Amino acid sequence: MTDSITINAHSSIRLDLGEVLYFDPFHIQKATKDGDILFFTHDHYDHLSPEDVEKVAKDNTVFVTPLSVLEETVEKLGVSEDRVFGMRAGETMEIQGIKIEAVAAYNLEGRKQFHPFEKQYLGYIVEQNGVRYYVAGDSDATEEAKSVKCNVALIPIGGTYTMTWKEAVDLIEAIKPDYVVPTHYGDIVGTVEDASAFAKELATRVPDTRVVLKIEP
Repeated sequence: MTDSITINAHSSIRLDLGEVLYFDPFHIQKATKDGDILFFTHDHYDHLSPEDVEKVAKDNTVFVTPLSVLEETVEKLGVSEDRVFGMRAGETMEIQGIKIEAVAAYNLEGRKQFHPFEKQYLGYIVEQNGVRYYVAGDSDATEEAKSVKCNVALIPIGGTYTMTWKEAVDLIEAIKPDYVVPTHYGDIVGTVEDASAFAKELATRVPDTRVVLKIEP
């Protein structure tokens, strides 16, 4: 389930399900022009990066973004509105055979100024052939996140702008996916030591969930 996942850096995720999905492409080193569907969790520069989108988007690529930043997404990318789909938390849709569910992504007390609930930012669950991948976006361990049902969870652990690795362990203990891939460390915030500590603690508390580290030190 995790061989199809590449973490370019930070929270920049590539998921190959036959259809190639990118989430928040950032620090893309090579122009591949292979993205079928691109997802944006919010509009911060390290998640909605036009220069990186240019490297992975094709002429017929479609885009999924929070409805709250739909106009900004269209403007920044310079694409036609009919290629950009806005979603609200709780909504579902299907694009090119990929089932998509939007999940609220926001910070709790102490970090609310970075990703407030009112901004209506998103994480996404994408599903194909019954396998569900949850990309949390820049979120804390919220009640919405703890209600997710998935096989593979890709969640931030770096702290400062998102949940810490300790809070991420609490989230995984609640949702118990088969696999978890930590993100949002080793670049702007968070360290490889955070990832190691996360993996060690999770092995004790949630031994049935396997940690897969995709960000190279």
